[in-house]
Amino acid sequence: MSYYQGRALRPERRPRVGPAARVARIASMLGVFALVAALAQLPWGEWRAKAAPLTDVRVEGLQYLDAARVIAQAGVTTGEDALAIDLDTVRQRLLMHPRIAQADVRRRGPRGLTLRIRERLPVLLVQHGVPWEVDSSGVLMAPLAEGAVADVPLLVGPDFESLPPGAQVRTLEVRRGLAWVRALSARELQLAGQISELDVSRSESTGLMLMNGTRVLTPAWPPGLDRLSALQVVLADLRARGTVAGEVDLRFDRQVIVRPAAPSGVALATRSS
Repeated sequence: MSYYQGRALRPERRPRVGPAARVARIASMLGVFALVAALAQLPWGEWRAKAAPLTDVRVEGLQYLDAARVIAQAGVTTGEDALAIDLDTVRQRLLMHPRIAQADVRRRGPRGLTLRIRERLPVLLVQHGVPWEVDSSGVLMAPLAEGAVADVPLLVGPDFESLPPGAQVRTLEVRRGLAWVRALSARELQLAGQISELDVSRSESTGLMLMNGTRVLTPAWPPGLDRLSALQVVLADLRARGTVAGEVDLRFDRQVIVRPAAPSGVALATRSS
């Protein structure tokens, strides 16, 4: 009967390490630690900033804001370490501005940065001591400059003086006003540009004040396209005649009542819708 007597069955003998070898190994490890510590003390950040400083910041998507204001909001400055800029942090800073709805931050080469934004566009003015602006989602925006606001209708009735810029206002009055803006801005009508005020102070009706001073009495919420189209036809007919009506009543189904600007109060015309 054969049996195996190979080296695998023999106990492995490790070579003895002498004192000199142990000292050399310890010295080598200490040298590595010293090198790492020395490298950590080097001004890597300063060298990197000099090698790749931020030299160009571009802003895209501007409507009302200016590039300098957007860059200041982003918190980046030329000359800083471009590679150390945290893009997500810059994006969050931009989104904290009440007038910025969306933001995208991208590197452009090792030394450039692109800030692409989408601004909130005002569709209504509201009373805030002085008129402030509101976008289509109800976000409140302070004027960019004193007395400078967009040429959009004023929402009459509510007062938002206690609210800060950036607050989203979703009260019933604001929702009614925004619904009227959407309805009057329909491509088939293009009536929004003729409205100077939207009065939502009464729960049962909404008053529209036209640029020419004519008051339009309407239901609280926008009616269907057929009735608004009838209003468009009546207003176009009045312009063609060179007539300014004192009041147009749109509250009744299938008719538009026009009252003259004269104090007689007699109806000038009644059109079926």
